[in-house]
Amino acid sequence: HDNGNKTLKAYIHPPRLNGERRGIFATRTPHRPNPIGLSLCRLDAVEGNTLHLSGVDIIQGTPILDIKPYIPYCDKEEEGDVRVPDWILSPPIPPLTVQFSPAAHAQLDTLMPTLRFFHNKDEVLQAIADVLQGDPRSVHLRKKGDLTSSADKKFIFALDAVDVTAAFDESLVTVEEVVPVYSKLKAELQQAKPTQAVQAGAK
Repeated sequence: HDNGNKTLKAYIHPPRLNGERRGIFATRTPHRPNPIGLSLCRLDAVEGNTLHLSGVDIIQGTPILDIKPYIPYCDKEEEGDVRVPDWILSPPIPPLTVQFSPAAHAQLDTLMPTLRFFHNKDEVLQAIADVLQGDPRSVHLRKKGDLTSSADKKFIFALDAVDVTAAFDESLVTVEEVVPVYSKLKAELQQAKPTQAVQAGAK
């Protein structure tokens, strides 16, 4: 609901396909003509008129329009009746190897109390690895990173209350840093303020 992109294209380039095109309805791109999704989730608790959900494929602030019970004979297909696209089963980009730097481990230990959606550190490590194994970078960033400086090989994404910085080197991904979410952006904005003040004074 919050992708911010009002321009829709019939075909897109999923990162896992390394440049190949697919129709939007053959993918899970968030850029859709009708931004309503369906997700299987777990109901953890009910407090008054508040429902506590986990394992749901949405971002913070997404409005929930409806909730339905899970009915096994309706919602679970037999394995032989399910068709999975070939590019999902065998994408052209093989899974990457993910490793964590000692600094990232130490930072995550410190930040664990700030996380809301994970019960322990192993869950966080697995979630980070799951994101990075499929190389979530766009084709443009992937090719740019192969040709230019090491800074272009860095990839930053938010997970719960932290920003994760990873460096890509061929088939290896190293998680270098785990910091409070938006902390880097806030630092950059803070550094930019003195420059803006000097420019204003010069005028």
